[in-house]
Amino acid sequence: MMIIDKMKTLDHLTIQEKYLVDYIINNQEDILKKNINELAKLSYTSSATISRLCKKLGFNGYKEFKYQYAAEYSHLLELKNDFKIEPFSSESSIDDALNKIELLHKRAIEYTKSLLDRQVIERIYQLIKNAKYIEIYGTGINFSLAEIYSLNFEEEGVISKAYNSLNPMHLQYLRQRKPNDTVCIYLTHTGQNMEMLKIAKDIRKYHAKSIVICDHKKREICKYCDETIVIMTTQNTTELSNAVYIASLQYVFNIFTSLKLISNYSYLEETTKAVDKFKMGE
Repeated sequence: MMIIDKMKTLDHLTIQEKYLVDYIINNQEDILKKNINELAKLSYTSSATISRLCKKLGFNGYKEFKYQYAAEYSHLLELKNDFKIEPFSSESSIDDALNKIELLHKRAIEYTKSLLDRQVIERIYQLIKNAKYIEIYGTGINFSLAEIYSLNFEEEGVISKAYNSLNPMHLQYLRQRKPNDTVCIYLTHTGQNMEMLKIAKDIRKYHAKSIVICDHKKREICKYCDETIVIMTTQNTTELSNAVYIASLQYVFNIFTSLKLISNYSYLEETTKAVDKFKMGE
């Protein structure tokens, strides 16, 4: 995850640290030009506050933080410039459709990748590796996507199913399963779908582990999940908001199914050989 995005997800900050985070987010170029004392003066904080924030971000001090930030800054600018591109207008051509859709997918994947936290992915790998059941929840378009992704998981040798609601009988099944046997994944474009929130709250009472995929780490549903994955979303129809969302979501699920493939590789290799023999009539 890039530093700027990591800052936005930090919890338990002091008032001074919040002022500092707000200043950095709104004046990102200043980090490249200012030393610790100059930044403290501009942000109306102190060098001690800056040092504490750097440590909360995982750095030994401001110099190490600044070095990493400088390395990310050019990529951050590139992403911002991409976001300013309006995909289509009334003047767009067939060539625009051919070329800009490629750019849109690339932009969605690159930005979503920049938001991923390696430690979170490592923890999700352990959840998926141990899971006997993977359940994917969504409503509307998310339910249709959940059905596709559940089929992809089944290809990797795990029992998977899509749901658009939750009933008492299914909750009892979850209660009877062993801890860590089930991973539930919630899909919510804005992170504010009340049906998904209720499902997450109900499932939280049982043994299942859970992952939410949404637009921001501080949505209420995140409180009821073990892990949160943030993806790129847009709200404007002229920016093909559904295409951006689906491209980002597909990238994340390709990662998830790849993790299950890796953990299940020997079994899948043997199963594939058996299927090939069957197809050849052996």
